[in-house]
Amino acid sequence: MLQRKLQHLASMLAVSAVAAAGLTLANTKPVLAEFEIQEADIEKGEVELEYRGAYHWGVPKATDENENANDLVQSHELELQMGINDWFLIQVTSGFDQPLGENLQASSVEIETEFAMIKREGDGVALSFQLGYGQAINNHKHLNDAAPNDFGFGPIVEWAEGSFLLTLNPLFTKQIGTYADQEGLGFEYGWRGEYDFTKRWGVGVEMFGEIDDLANADPFNNQVHSIGPTLFINFGGDDDNKVKAGDDDKEGNASGPPDMKFSMNVGVQFGLTDATSDTALKFQGSLSF
Repeated sequence: MLQRKLQHLASMLAVSAVAAAGLTLANTKPVLAEFEIQEADIEKGEVELEYRGAYHWGVPKATDENENANDLVQSHELELQMGINDWFLIQVTSGFDQPLGENLQASSVEIETEFAMIKREGDGVALSFQLGYGQAINNHKHLNDAAPNDFGFGPIVEWAEGSFLLTLNPLFTKQIGTYADQEGLGFEYGWRGEYDFTKRWGVGVEMFGEIDDLANADPFNNQVHSIGPTLFINFGGDDDNKVKAGDDDKEGNASGPPDMKFSMNVGVQFGLTDATSDTALKFQGSLSF
């Protein structure tokens, strides 16, 4: 089963690479992963396909005084992920976005890994560590404005109590390559508080933010920060074995392939600063098997 999934994964990656190479590439600035909350759960052999997207209103224009403004009208990410074993997974993500006054364009390709350090059984704490590399896609006709590549690393922390799950995603970033323009480390964060009323749906609050350079941090109002409510819906899986939002399999059963599951969440983010869009409608959908 694992060998077949690895072969399937390799084929999909090859197709993605060919498709990306055929795109007309345009210059873009690096942006925060589009409202992503990375989870600490890893399951051997599980393959997950995920889409994340957002549309923004009240988009601020990047200026010399507010150069870090999140000037995106819309953005999209397609991600392919696979658990190599119960402690390690790998994922590949392609990004597309539309800055203010421009067309939708390819922006980046990322490869990330996640290592489980503390596994949770039922309530309690889970801890994983993620690291990844992002390759910016640039139009070489505009090298003066080209985006740098970057490297990111940080923990994934989960705390579960009954039907409540808190997830923290602090991430440190470092620009690398010819176009790097960063004295210290950058910092991105996302956190989610989720309460599941049933096995199928729940509600929560999510917050996201970004500081481009901790060594030369801009005033809060010139940083990107947003917060808002989210609705969570889950389909598929074995109802008899499925447990609450924070739970793993308490019996430790590992027989048979993973169930096919589809989950989605829809939310609204409200900007807290002048560098953030006034509102953003976000959507995330994932299929795992």
